[in-house]
Amino acid sequence: MEIISKQDSHLKPADIRSVRITDPFFAPFIEKIRSVTVPDVLAKFLADGAIENYRRVARGERGGHAGPPWYHGLIGEVIRGVSDLLAVRYDPQLDAQLDEIIEAITGAQGEDGWLHPYVTLERPQQLWGLNGGNARWQHETYDAGCLIEAGVHQYRATGKTTLLSCSVKCANYLTERIGPPPKWNIVCEHSLAESALISLEALFDEEPELAAELGAQRGEYLRLAKFFIDNKGNHKNRHQFPPFLREYAQDHRPGREQREAVGHAVRATLFYTGIAEAAAACDDAGLETAARVIWKDIAGTKLHINGSVGAFRDDERFGQQYELPNDAYLETCAGVGLLFFAAAMFRLTEEASVWDAAESTITNLLPAAVSEDGTHYTYENPLESRGGRERWSWHSCPCCPPMLLKAVGALPSHLFSVRGDEYWMNLYIDAEAELEGAKLLLEPAEEGKRLTVTCGEPKTVHIRIPSWAKDFALSLPYRTEKGYAVVDIPAGVTEIGITCRYEPVKIEAHLLVGADHGRIAVRCGPVLYCAEKAVEKWEDLDPVLSKDPPVRNADGTVTVKTADGDALTLIEYRRWNNHGPLPMRVWFRQEGCVSDPCDLAGWDGLLYREWKSPQPEECIGIHQP
Repeated sequence: MEIISKQDSHLKPADIRSVRITDPFFAPFIEKIRSVTVPDVLAKFLADGAIENYRRVARGERGGHAGPPWYHGLIGEVIRGVSDLLAVRYDPQLDAQLDEIIEAITGAQGEDGWLHPYVTLERPQQLWGLNGGNARWQHETYDAGCLIEAGVHQYRATGKTTLLSCSVKCANYLTERIGPPPKWNIVCEHSLAESALISLEALFDEEPELAAELGAQRGEYLRLAKFFIDNKGNHKNRHQFPPFLREYAQDHRPGREQREAVGHAVRATLFYTGIAEAAAACDDAGLETAARVIWKDIAGTKLHINGSVGAFRDDERFGQQYELPNDAYLETCAGVGLLFFAAAMFRLTEEASVWDAAESTITNLLPAAVSEDGTHYTYENPLESRGGRERWSWHSCPCCPPMLLKAVGALPSHLFSVRGDEYWMNLYIDAEAELEGAKLLLEPAEEGKRLTVTCGEPKTVHIRIPSWAKDFALSLPYRTEKGYAVVDIPAGVTEIGITCRYEPVKIEAHLLVGADHGRIAVRCGPVLYCAEKAVEKWEDLDPVLSKDPPVRNADGTVTVKTADGDALTLIEYRRWNNHGPLPMRVWFRQEGCVSDPCDLAGWDGLLYREWKSPQPEECIGIHQP
């Protein structure tokens, strides 16, 4: 059977095994996730009965499923995240624990390849939501996608094929039954399977002998991923109930015809990731156009300053353009989905602006999603809280910790990219990497960073010019391309000094963001700050700030002055909610901050920019709330 051809001109992310993060913030953060959060998450899923579900299926029992239908998917996500962490730092005890879980999973798989504990135990006659079931709730394709994804990552980390074989059998079940007539008309009720199938196809492109050994249907996985994308909106003879998932699940029109981010934000970001990955895998211009336009819609109009998306609690959904309330929902999973979408978009566009947006997710949202002790979590990540929000030890829908593990496990792959003799440095996170043909070392320097490149032949290095950098410069001549400083270096050892001075600045939101008229936020580089403290009344946490610039303190806090002469201490947003349910605020009223939604000069597609106090004559005739 003909296999859809791939093109290899796109960038490749760094292999996570080739990157060692040494950054003073992220290295201990990752170690906390590895040594504390992973055991905590595994123990809590085991205590919940998530693994026992598989054993009940294997024993032929009925009923008694523990947890929601997507527990199967969450276990797959945990395995993927843990596998990536194992690939970077092997732990035999953790590897053995995964083997026990995988043994339970594979023991529950049917002879036809299908595996879904909830349906088997509770609704054996209601597969795909038919006969009184509900596909929106049952999560069949999502769970299958998580299983497939887990098999790929566990194999890449350990070389073991037990779970991968299980994944292949499940993927074959899907490809044999879902597609154009006479196959079943099914789309992903919760996306992820699209990306998972593409990753399975990519693995077997690299290792065709492995594909033959496991009975893989090469070419069919990518075809099914594209079917899931292009068949959205085709409700005729839909083999699911409800047959019309509409905008909630991005099922209102074919993926290549979609032009804005809508619906459930987690399902959406994962669906858009699949579109971008399919565009790259197939060199599909139509899918690439859709991905580019949707990314622009999110990054330019729907991305909160802490790097998350999904403004509204009802249906956990996107709002309209520039509808960015500060008490927004902002689920951790949605932010992680956005990060995966960003990584796929960078592969397509090679534009630094992608990382300018996603860097906020990495720097602010991921650390905020887990407590400093590593065992308590957030579901929502608002930009203000009147108190009462407390981290939870566990949740009836604990979907965010597995997504966090996936994001942290994948983090090393985002730092550098490679294509032939060219290398891209995307993020200012200290690390060392052994890439194809070169060693790269990013470390602190007196006025910024120093990138040392060791190579046997001449190379070209692209160094991102971050939007937050003050007085950016390199110690070597460079040209600019797509927001990167491009340097040609000779063979040998080359040190590139990077001046990227950053200091606390006040940030304003686009004038069409009504929630932030007359307000500013404070950032230092990509790090967002907030006020968090006990107050007698909510208004006490909302002073008018003076025009004085913020000052960074030796302990990492920032001080801002108020118009009445007081001082307000701000902490890093990523550290909030570690001292009980205290009131918190990110956006503050600002003296002299003017708002004229009719004057959009200078925004040029920006959603946030540095605020500068206007001169008195500039304020004439401009409304100030």
